[in-house]
Amino acid sequence: MRILSIGPVGVVAMQRVLAWLAARDAEVWVVDEDDTYCALVPEGFGFTALPLAREPAGASSDPLLAAAEALRRLAAQFQPQVVHLHNVTALGLAAVNAGLGPLLVSTWGALALRAGQAAAELSSTTRQVLAAADALIVDAPALLAPARALARPGGRVEWLPLGADTERFRPGRTEAALLWRTLFGIPDDAFVLLSPRMWGAFYGHQTIVAAYALAHPHFVRPTRLALVGLGDGPQALPHMAEIWPHIAASAAADVRWLPRVRYPQMPTLYALSDAVISYPDFDSFAATLVEAAACQLPVITPLLPTYRGAFVEQVCTLVEPDSAPALSEAMIQVVNQPPAARQARLLEGRAAVERDYADAVIEPRLWALYEALAKGA
Repeated sequence: MRILSIGPVGVVAMQRVLAWLAARDAEVWVVDEDDTYCALVPEGFGFTALPLAREPAGASSDPLLAAAEALRRLAAQFQPQVVHLHNVTALGLAAVNAGLGPLLVSTWGALALRAGQAAAELSSTTRQVLAAADALIVDAPALLAPARALARPGGRVEWLPLGADTERFRPGRTEAALLWRTLFGIPDDAFVLLSPRMWGAFYGHQTIVAAYALAHPHFVRPTRLALVGLGDGPQALPHMAEIWPHIAASAAADVRWLPRVRYPQMPTLYALSDAVISYPDFDSFAATLVEAAACQLPVITPLLPTYRGAFVEQVCTLVEPDSAPALSEAMIQVVNQPPAARQARLLEGRAAVERDYADAVIEPRLWALYEALAKGA
């Protein structure tokens, strides 16, 4: 099958799909806005960088029209049987304007604020791309209804979450994890609270640190907070530098600043940890939740609208959003709880991932969707 894949190659969600297609020996051409991550494109796949940078003031050419024409030429040469947009961007709009199809759109993040709020604002680009798609993929059951409201008449909407390889994401402390704990100065007997989500302030890092400081005197065992990919210390990001002076020295000394971890190393990151904290202001459906559940780790998270109807409600330790005191109480509960008291829920979480989110389940469903679109079904 010939598949034209358009989107940000640097994003793990797209990388994983490309790897699945390579394993299927599909013919694939990849288009991204630049070539920063072209080395991550599987061997044998075609690749085109199609910049959409704005022209200088006064320039007569329209970059969106130019991109549409370039995509039209590429499609005429490659003759794709399916076109898969891995993100809703201006490049996706160019594909729509080029008349490419059959068109499959992964809506990752584009509908995160729509669950439970039919009137949430969406850009004109997002609306045009979603309305043009022959099929939409959402990653949470709560997003099925909002997606159907935006899809074209007769368009398919599929819940097809980004899952996890349950052979790699599994419970247990590995040798590599023990080595990492030593390298990062984590004592053998310490309980590690892991905050694996990187970058923006909307992931709640500052609230996590504040909550940890509140909880720190109440832990009954040595406990460390591990922050990932936020730099070498609190001064690297403004939202962390602002909160840090208010953190007690004893708690600050037990925070570990881990470097950015590439996706293939994520199982080791979970294996060095004892619980996971995911505390965003808003979200679509985090791979973090799936991966942590697959590793049978306790997860502390708010019950965001997009999480309803999924295993999160039954398995995770739920806490109100945007509240350091509430989050600190959840940390104390998880750290001080006897492991046997949570074992049943952790087993239930692993079972939910194996049933609905495992790569062995998701990959065949995605391939079946490709085949249906290629046949015009």
